[in-house]
Amino acid sequence: MNYTRVFTTQDFISNEQITLSGDNFKHLSHVLRKKIGSLIQLFDGQGSSCIGKIISFNRQSLSLKITEKRKFKPRQGIKIFLGQSLIKSESFRFSIQKATELGVCSISPLLSERTVIKINEDSVETKLKKWKSISVGACQQCGEDWIPHIHKAQSIESWVNQIKAKYKIVLFPSADKKLSSLKIKDSVAVAVGPEGDFTDLEVSLLEQRGFIPVNIGPRILRSDTATISTLSSIRTMCGEF
Repeated sequence: MNYTRVFTTQDFISNEQITLSGDNFKHLSHVLRKKIGSLIQLFDGQGSSCIGKIISFNRQSLSLKITEKRKFKPRQGIKIFLGQSLIKSESFRFSIQKATELGVCSISPLLSERTVIKINEDSVETKLKKWKSISVGACQQCGEDWIPHIHKAQSIESWVNQIKAKYKIVLFPSADKKLSSLKIKDSVAVAVGPEGDFTDLEVSLLEQRGFIPVNIGPRILRSDTATISTLSSIRTMCGEF
C-alpha cells in the first residue's frame, strides 16, 4: 500500500500519539484533504518510520496514533558524499532534489573560483533552510528514509579536509581517465564544478588530497546534468541499478 509520507523528528512509540502542525498540517488537511481514519507514513530521516492513523483535527494541528512501528532501514548501497559547486539557484535546487533521490549521504555546496553565485551572511540560513526543505520533499516523494546532511557553502579546501571516503573523484572534461574505468565500492566523494568547470589549480588541489580526475564522456554537460549522470553511473557500476 502506498502511503502519504511525512517527515517529523518526533519519537515513534507504538500506540502513542503524535501531533502535526505547521506545513505538515496544512498539506494533509487543506491540500490532500485527509480525514479521520486516514493512514500516514511518518519517517525521521534517519532510517526509522511508522504508520499513524489520524484520530483528530483542530484548527491548527492534527493528531495521529501510531499503529505500526516499522523495522529500522539502514542506508542502501554505496555511500556517496557530494561536493557540488554553487550554480544558479534553480539548477542547484534541481541537483539537491535529484541527488537526494539517488541516495547521497551529504551535499556540500562549494565556493569555487568560477562560482557566479555569491552568498552574503544575511542569506546563509535562509538558503540552507530552503535546500533542506527540498531534500525533505524529495525523500517524501521517492520513499527514501535517509535525508542527506546539507552543509553550509564552503571552500573546496574546507570540504576536502572533512571528507572520509575510500574513493574520491573530481569531474574534469580533459581528464584522461573515464569514470567507467574505476572500480568503486564502499564509499566515494564526488566533486562537481560550476558552469565552466574547476580551474586547473583547483583540480591540482583536489589531486593532492587524493581525488582522481575523471571524465564522463565527450559531451559538455551542464553542472546539474553532470551530477545526476555521475551519481546514476556510480549506482549502476556498483550493481545497484
